[in-house]
Amino acid sequence: MDFVIVRNRDQVDAIECKWDASEFDPAGLKAFRTLYPQGDNYLISPLTVPTYLKKAGDLEIKVCAPSGIAT
Repeated sequence: MDFVIVRNRDQVDAIECKWDASEFDPAGLKAFRTLYPQGDNYLISPLTVPTYLKKAGDLEIKVCAPSGIAT
């Protein structure tokens, strides 16, 4: 996990950054979500256009360029 955004006590967004989105390993995100199950998941890659959703087990991950993070 590279960054987190705390929305409130029960919601934490997780952000993973990769130059190439195909290099993403969801193991760290899955471990993080066992402790903080609520929040959005982002995989940020400057090479990703357009934005798409990816599944890793039961997790949904928004794969996008840096401008795709909702604040």
